[in-house]
Amino acid sequence: MKRLIGTKQFYKETTMIALPIMAQQFITAFVSLIDNIMIGSVGGIALTSVTVANKIYILYNSTLFGFCGAAGIYLSQYLGAKKEDKCQEVFDTCMSFCLLIGILFVSILFICPEFIVHFFTTTPEIVNESLAYIEYAKFSYLPYGISFCCMMSMRCVGITKLQLKVGSVAVLTNTFFNYCFIFGNFGFPELGVQGAAIATVIARCVEMIIYVIALIRAKHFFCLDVKKIVRFNKDLVQRIFHKAAPLTVNEIFFSLGQAAIYISYMRCDEYLAASISVVDTVVQILFIIFAGLSSAVSIMIGKRLGAGELKEAKDNAIKLLFFGWIVAIILCSINFVAAAYIPYAYNLDLVVQETITILLRVKGILLIFYVINVCVFFILRAGGDIVSTLLLDSGFLWAGGVFVSTMLSMFTGLPLVTLYMIVEGLDIIKMFAAIYFFQKGRWIKNITE
Repeated sequence: MKRLIGTKQFYKETTMIALPIMAQQFITAFVSLIDNIMIGSVGGIALTSVTVANKIYILYNSTLFGFCGAAGIYLSQYLGAKKEDKCQEVFDTCMSFCLLIGILFVSILFICPEFIVHFFTTTPEIVNESLAYIEYAKFSYLPYGISFCCMMSMRCVGITKLQLKVGSVAVLTNTFFNYCFIFGNFGFPELGVQGAAIATVIARCVEMIIYVIALIRAKHFFCLDVKKIVRFNKDLVQRIFHKAAPLTVNEIFFSLGQAAIYISYMRCDEYLAASISVVDTVVQILFIIFAGLSSAVSIMIGKRLGAGELKEAKDNAIKLLFFGWIVAIILCSINFVAAAYIPYAYNLDLVVQETITILLRVKGILLIFYVINVCVFFILRAGGDIVSTLLLDSGFLWAGGVFVSTMLSMFTGLPLVTLYMIVEGLDIIKMFAAIYFFQKGRWIKNITE
């Protein structure tokens, strides 16, 4: 038990990192839920259309997460090694590539949005509404890329309060303009799904402006230097790319895998697929704990490894895994009760509401396995064990979830709920693979030397 339970100082350090991030994630997730309800009140077609359009956004987010995640490995370990000048160099490099990735995605959405939407659905009503949403939403990509780089970099060095403030302003802005533009309140035009897209663009621009002002003032560890963003350290770029390439590939393939599974659900029952959108939005609120916990894992483990304290890093990892497991059990219990009431907030048919309750409970029960997988992923990443993270994350998803969901949806007549239970239940098998990679110990190394 001594090995599993940390000291008072250990939990104080964990909560100091995790709580502001959890608060930010809670606000974001709660407002996403409100947005989801607003769009859902327009109708099931509108909800499904925005879900389809946002699959592209998820792919973009995952690409950013892959590169920023690789940069974060170096940020945390350089922080532990007390090399702050190197941290700034990593940030400049990260910003450069976030801008390039943003420009790439915006260009694709200008050139061939319909081609991408047809990957997910060919239903004319859903395609048209999705394209209407993308018409405005694409302008939010570049501001989001800049904000994402700032958010992830500051999180890796333990700056979390600024993110909470910025996130709060952004989500409140998004909610207000959603209310205005979706329904035509306060004299604004009633634009439906296009209104939701415009609100997103405004919120992302506000978020970016605040971060840029913070960088110019240089009071939050990092500063903005346009010359260094253009002229970066080639040696550092090579080292980051050595980690970033597989991590980015992992995130892209993970997003593509999730999209492929969603296509299987659509193939299984396009009408009930709207319930998946609701479940994913609600579950984000449960996952706020894991967002804070994963950040604590990345920072605490990365700093110990960067400082050469390898034994302490492993001990902390075990304690964080146990702590996460206890938290997951509590969340599972809360979710099981709340799942019966959440669907009534939506203007959806009774059969869809009943499906939402069942899927929420399935997802909630599996949290006790999911938390182990998430924590191990960030532990492996903190130590630079990229091969194991690739196999555990996107590798397992494609070999398990994508393959199983595709085969079952194409060659069997399974109902959506049964297919969902089978696919999500694969997380139990994944947990044993995660434990194996953790015990192998290839992540226990200092990469700053």
